[in-house]
Amino acid sequence: MKTPNTIEQEINQIRLRIYEETKNMTIQERVERVNRIGEAAAKKYGFKRVASAKENIGVNEKLR
Repeated sequence: MKTPNTIEQEINQIRLRIYEETKNMTIQERVERVNRIGEAAAKKYGFKRVASAKENIGVNEKLR
């Protein structure tokens, strides 16, 4: 069973892994990484990514 202590340790390990993966990346490389991860999640869970919430204002108003 995970306890608050082990959960915090796991989160810290994840943070360190992400830091090590990204510490030498340029801004553009980080953007591309986040976009790849976001696209994979969108495909896996079936949601649509948008560049900004403003793009969805018209869509959301049509649904009301």
